[in-house]
Amino acid sequence: MTTDTPVAAPGGWRTFLTLWASQSLSLLATNVAWFAITIYFTTVVYTADSQRAQLALMVGALGLLTSLPQIVLAPFAGSFTDRYSRRTIMLSCDALSAVVSLLITLMIWSGSLNVPLLLLGVVLGRVAAVFHESAFEASYAMLLPDHQLARASGMMQTTYSAGAIAAPALAALIIALPKHLSSGLWGLKSGTALVMALDTLSFVVAALVLFMLVIPSPQERPRPGAKTDFWADFKLGWHYVSRRRPLLLLLLTLTTINFATAGVNLYETLLARFTLDADIAQRGMNFETGYALMTTVTGVGTLGGGLIVSAWGGLKRRRIYGLLGPLLIQALAVMVMGLSRSLPLTCAALLVFGLAFPIAGSHSAAIWMSQVPREFQGRVFSVRMVVGRSSIPISMVMFSVLSTRFAPGPVVAVLGVGAVAVMLWSLLSPQVRRVEDKLYLDELAARAS
Repeated sequence: MTTDTPVAAPGGWRTFLTLWASQSLSLLATNVAWFAITIYFTTVVYTADSQRAQLALMVGALGLLTSLPQIVLAPFAGSFTDRYSRRTIMLSCDALSAVVSLLITLMIWSGSLNVPLLLLGVVLGRVAAVFHESAFEASYAMLLPDHQLARASGMMQTTYSAGAIAAPALAALIIALPKHLSSGLWGLKSGTALVMALDTLSFVVAALVLFMLVIPSPQERPRPGAKTDFWADFKLGWHYVSRRRPLLLLLLTLTTINFATAGVNLYETLLARFTLDADIAQRGMNFETGYALMTTVTGVGTLGGGLIVSAWGGLKRRRIYGLLGPLLIQALAVMVMGLSRSLPLTCAALLVFGLAFPIAGSHSAAIWMSQVPREFQGRVFSVRMVVGRSSIPISMVMFSVLSTRFAPGPVVAVLGVGAVAVMLWSLLSPQVRRVEDKLYLDELAARAS
């Protein structure tokens, strides 16, 4: 087979900006839809205090269904990303997401949507998102030189945070729109169907923009008649990481920290519903207002962090400190969330958590993109995704089950303490700190071979 590895595409920054803008629109619409679904479960399906266990399990099920496809399908997504057109993969995923969103829209409109169908739609949407994310992330290095990778990642983090800020208000506005129109809106009693329709439209726009762009791919072209061996591809990615001990230790560190911090959306929901409920009520708010405030504050923090790293561009050397430092701050913030019984203090912790999140994420992405050859990034990143995110569904299930028997606050606090301990160890580890020494990594790999 042959390998074609361009350094960076001509006009790559302009292409990235166009791609970033269209995907940002789609992500915003999806965030609005996700917030509407969360509100549906907490205010329509499980409203009584006696239903705390059911709500906790349902929130855990939603978290599991959004994270599990990333782990199961990542090896296939990584192999496809390296072997086939990344543009075609993203186009196909946007098309599938549009179809799923359209079907949910029609079911809501007709009144035939139920919880199992909604969960099925979540699964299908996440399947498309896994392949899309793999192709999209690996496209950064094809379009941009190394020194712009952290900035590009920071811009995507800004997009995620901006969506989190705008989603609660937009969802509430759109859902309530039919009730405020004297003539109604096409017979709708709720604007939930309108939310999903706009989500559908955003995927269509993203696909149309992609259709007009050129996204290079370092394709390995299999011999005629040869079949793709996904397991062999995954093993290649695993061997690349495991033979470079600093990379492996970094991956295990990220896996552990994900166990404690990746469930912040779950923490927000259950802390607002059961731990902070008295303080929220004392301040004259209901659950929806308190929950929206918490998610908005988190979004403001991530927006600020994303803007900082987008303008700054991140560290050019010793990026490992730009990753481990913010991760330690996030772990401390999680610990405070669990100990807090005050809405302002919890919001302050969420603000700090959000601020650190894009700074850590952009440096992590830059480290991996600069250390892994472009033609292997899909397969290596699939290993990174499988291992790094394998702890997320386990954490969500554990947190949901424990929250049926214990108050959510102490559970969150214990997770935060564990994360702080892991991050202190990582900062003191000489091997983790050498993760950017490419000559050293390649020397280790040569010895292992």
